[in-house]
Amino acid sequence: MAAAPEPPEWEPRWRKALRGKENKGSVEIMRKDLKDARDLHGQAESAAAVWKGHVMDRRKKALTDYKKLRAFFAEEEEHFLQEAEKAEEVPDDEGADSVERFRTLLQAVSELEKKHRNLGLSMLLQ
Repeated sequence: MAAAPEPPEWEPRWRKALRGKENKGSVEIMRKDLKDARDLHGQAESAAAVWKGHVMDRRKKALTDYKKLRAFFAEEEEHFLQEAEKAEEVPDDEGADSVERFRTLLQAVSELEKKHRNLGLSMLLQ
């Protein structure tokens, strides 16, 4: 016959003391693990804040660059419109070159706007 487990009141004192020390050690280990986990959580939050700052800085720089490019192309558009007005007085052969340059410039502006939109989306996805 297998011996039944002893009731707790019959357990020797040294075994109870040993079990108490083991439990105390386990609690200390759990406290240390909890402290380590809190430290890691704090480090992760700090790293996330740093990366968020980097993303915001890049976003601001991209928007600033985009605004500068738009202003540049607006000036160029105005310049070419003025040239086109002057070209109206010139025979059709010479005016065609200015109109073609204007079309090319408008196409470049359109492409830059598309790239900027794609850049913004890719930054958001990252």
